Amino acid sequence: MRTCVLAESGAFIRKLACLGAAVLTLAVTQPAQAHSQAPTPGRPFQKGLSFAAWWSGQYATPEASYSLSLLASTGTDWMALIVTGYQETPWSTTINYTGPRTPTDAELVQVIEEAHRRGLRVMLKPHLDLEDEVTTGWWRGHIGTYFTTEEQWATWFAAYRQFITHYAELAQQAGADQFVVGTELLGTTHREADWRQVVADVRAVYRGPIVYASLHSGEETSIAWWDAVDFIGVDAYYPLNDDPEQNPTVEELEAAWAGPKATLSALSAKYGKPVIFTEIGYRSTAGCTAFPWDSWRSGRINWVEQAAAYEAAFRQFYNEPWMGGMYWWFWPADPWVSGPCDTGYSPHQKPAEDILRAWYGGPPRQTDSLLLPDYDQALTIYQDGLASGWQNWSWGANLNLGASVQGGDAPLVAVQLEPWGGISLRRTSPFSTDEYRWLEMDIRGSAEGEPQLRVYLETAEGERLVAAPVNDCRHIAGGHIEVDIWKRVRIPLRDLNPDGLPVVRLTIQNASENPSGLFWLDNLRLVGAREPAHRVFLPLVTNG
Repeated sequence: MRTCVLAESGAFIRKLACLGAAVLTLAVTQPAQAHSQAPTPGRPFQKGLSFAAWWSGQYATPEASYSLSLLASTGTDWMALIVTGYQETPWSTTINYTGPRTPTDAELVQVIEEAHRRGLRVMLKPHLDLEDEVTTGWWRGHIGTYFTTEEQWATWFAAYRQFITHYAELAQQAGADQFVVGTELLGTTHREADWRQVVADVRAVYRGPIVYASLHSGEETSIAWWDAVDFIGVDAYYPLNDDPEQNPTVEELEAAWAGPKATLSALSAKYGKPVIFTEIGYRSTAGCTAFPWDSWRSGRINWVEQAAAYEAAFRQFYNEPWMGGMYWWFWPADPWVSGPCDTGYSPHQKPAEDILRAWYGGPPRQTDSLLLPDYDQALTIYQDGLASGWQNWSWGANLNLGASVQGGDAPLVAVQLEPWGGISLRRTSPFSTDEYRWLEMDIRGSAEGEPQLRVYLETAEGERLVAAPVNDCRHIAGGHIEVDIWKRVRIPLRDLNPDGLPVVRLTIQNASENPSGLFWLDNLRLVGAREPAHRVFLPLVTNG
């Protein structure tokens, strides 16, 4: 079970309090004075975030649409939309971009249209990865390094041009505002004539600005064809810290940017083109500024180092006249990937998001941390029995709505779910969730294994709304359903029904291809919120 963390760095203090079953949103003391300033008047600066999914169909879900709305709320005005094709090995000369891990063209068009409706401009950014990077250790930077003949190079570049022009044509047809012709293919970019042909082929079908996303490791200075594109793109994972156990201050991180900043400034001057950080990011993990590129390194949660790295980068680059923008890596299409118990790159629901919002001009993020449940304002669904007006529409469920369990009040809901089965309860008429703040339930597991559950609402027309996980530290203490221990689940209704639609059905689904163990439910209800009579500052819990 993860614990709450107290950490401190320079002017930053992050506080996390645990109250009941909910992990409260962090209260962030912002860095001193006026660091969130606008770029120089008249100078365009792409205030960007990368929006990413790695499965076909994921961009078309209600969760992705909700996550995109949250992204837009940060003040971001540009979005890098990620789509990934694959080749089997570094020496393969064929590329597949129609498999189950590649979002479909229809999804990409849908996201581009929705982003535009939300006032975002879109940079379409195709990636090329290897099929099995985890076990082999190969990554896209190895592509081409094993080629030994001109025939291999010619065949691979022909496949790559077909891959990249496919997405360039899509970008043109869908109205994408910018296009990336390649990302971190440093094993190939010494082939100047071949890459000039790639750019020419893309320009033949796409009329907007073009970027190449080079890696920080020296590729950015080795490319001889920057004159062919409109922006010098850099995935800026420069190490800023020699000691992964150190909690560097913002000022120390700013100082560490001196060398890379000089290199980038000179590169911009040499080619007369702005630099864009096509990626920049830090995990919420201790040592993230020492190994910013490392997606797999384990470490304790450290929101402060991540937030300090955001602040330092903004201070150093936001107002440089040669900087064209930055795209933070990354904002997931699944809004539940990130959060206070996550060690990944996303800033969502972490102090780094507050830093980003301050610089990008977004409003403060919403929080329920100072509210208490109001049980005088509640809509009961199940409490010692199914409430009047509700019907059982469950499927794939061994369900007992009047069970008992030692140490619990009877009757309870006892249930085992088949793969993807659900406890589904439908009201006889639609109702509004507007007057309530949370969905609550009490849950208890068994030794048969922790069920993996998700919850969602449906409209009378059968439209499924946003599904949220039960097994998440934002919704249940510790993020886990425990054996023989009753825990309260509390999920904000704004996350389940962000558009406030009238709903008629609630489903608690097994989000797994495996049967669930036995578990019990009680006190299933919607509840309102009230302000506490007195604000109480809870003691902070540390991870030691």
